Amino acid sequence: MENVLSQFVADNLEIKLTDEKIFINTAASNETFALRSVNGVGVVDLLEKYNKDLTEWNKNKSNGPAFIVGGIVSLIFFIKTIITSPDSIGTLVFCSLGSIFLLFVGYNFNKNHKNLEPKLMSAVRIMMNSGNRDFEFDKSGLKSGEIAGFVAKVENTLTAYNKNNN
Repeated sequence: MENVLSQFVADNLEIKLTDEKIFINTAASNETFALRSVNGVGVVDLLEKYNKDLTEWNKNKSNGPAFIVGGIVSLIFFIKTIITSPDSIGTLVFCSLGSIFLLFVGYNFNKNHKNLEPKLMSAVRIMMNSGNRDFEFDKSGLKSGEIAGFVAKVENTLTAYNKNNN
């Protein structure tokens, strides 16, 4: 049985370091890397992805108020129709349903849009000769401050492993 030297756990990521391997468990996969194949470990912020998501989020921010304004205009038209020709049932039904629908969509869009604001994610990067592997975690999570200590422990273990096996 291998001795667990260090462990990092975030919301969707668990990494264990033993004296010969690194075990990584995510919601999508379970992977194992032998220390002999690992050149280094680091943490990177995924700024490009965050900036792209933030730009898209800001672009869509104006859609909710547009639905609300459309609902208010439709509601005003509905009230005007009631006053001027109350016997036009089809127009009354159409305007009332349209007003309710647009106001409902606009309200829900605004409420949900605020909850979907992008987060800056980070990734633990495992560097190997065959390429890099990134494992994302939420940088704003409570345990994300522990990652620096974990990475330092991995680097120390890699140094000792390479020194003993060369």
